[in-house]
Amino acid sequence: MSVSCMRPDIAGVEEKLRSIRRGGYKVILYVTTLILSLSIVNYIFGEAPFTEVPVFLQPYRESIMLMRPLLIYVRAALIFIFGYLALNSICTIIYIYALRVADRNTAAAIKSLARISGIAILLGLVGSVFNVSPAAALTIGSFGGMIVGFAFQTTMTHVIAGVFLLITRPFSYGDTITVAGQTGVVKEIRLMHLVLDAGEEEILIPSGTVVTQILRRKVSQQN
Repeated sequence: MSVSCMRPDIAGVEEKLRSIRRGGYKVILYVTTLILSLSIVNYIFGEAPFTEVPVFLQPYRESIMLMRPLLIYVRAALIFIFGYLALNSICTIIYIYALRVADRNTAAAIKSLARISGIAILLGLVGSVFNVSPAAALTIGSFGGMIVGFAFQTTMTHVIAGVFLLITRPFSYGDTITVAGQTGVVKEIRLMHLVLDAGEEEILIPSGTVVTQILRRKVSQQN
């Protein structure tokens, strides 16, 4: 009976591991394809003189020379397309890992944050293809980081506080505690919230509040 009850959990863990492996393989595939594509494009449409066009492409050298001004856009497109595909796979891996310590909504929020941060880095890579000056890149990156920081300030505060609670464990499941004027039995510790069982209802207290407020824990009288 107990073995059959464990099978769904084992199957779920195995499926998550397979998803992580698939995501890792996809990232490697996309990065490898990007490198090969850039190498081929640079070989065919590189900045070599007119006379250095590969021999087997000599019949098409005029067309190649006409397309060379577009080389920078082709490079940028390749980096963005394969970079975005790799980013999607990385975000999926992050989401699966986040599900191990958080609920689906919190894991989805972490995935979204990772995606936004990844896109910012990806745009920086694309901008480098166009020889954007370091000062401009720094300004754009700082401004984008500031916007992302303000947009996710509250979320990240609670996520970091949730990680702190999961690591330090100032209380355990089943403990009766009082925090922010709310009393209940610790039912679940999530990244974004602490869940208290108050009998007929559940109380969700933001993790950031738990960390910053005075916490009272009922101490057992057993020796």
